[in-house]
Amino acid sequence: MSLLLLTACSTQQQKAASLAEAIGSEGIGITELQKNTDISILDGITPVSYKLDNTLETILVYDFGSKERRELGQKHFQERQQLLSSHSPIVYKAQNYLVLYYSGVDSKTQTPNFAETEYGEKLQKAFNRIKND
Repeated sequence: MSLLLLTACSTQQQKAASLAEAIGSEGIGITELQKNTDISILDGITPVSYKLDNTLETILVYDFGSKERRELGQKHFQERQQLLSSHSPIVYKAQNYLVLYYSGVDSKTQTPNFAETEYGEKLQKAFNRIKND
């Protein structure tokens, strides 16, 4: 049983690593963070967290395993976010992934536009590449 659990975690890490490679190919330095907070768990999925280019900007990568579970996870995230008064992350979807980009930009809207952020457009290119694989 524990071998199955380790294999599942390893597979998720490998998939997230390929997503990180796509981001890195856009010229963005990306470093995996080792700590996740309990609040970042979404529908039982613990994300892989990354810091971008030695900034405070982060992304959380959730691998839901299927498009249907990803859509349900996104719905639950949106419901939870409505309860908070803080700025929302930019949400990307690619295959089974739900990716939340927390930029450091001080936006006038609840969710910043791609053009307001340093990495928004490059991240979109990386995720588009993953969608087409």
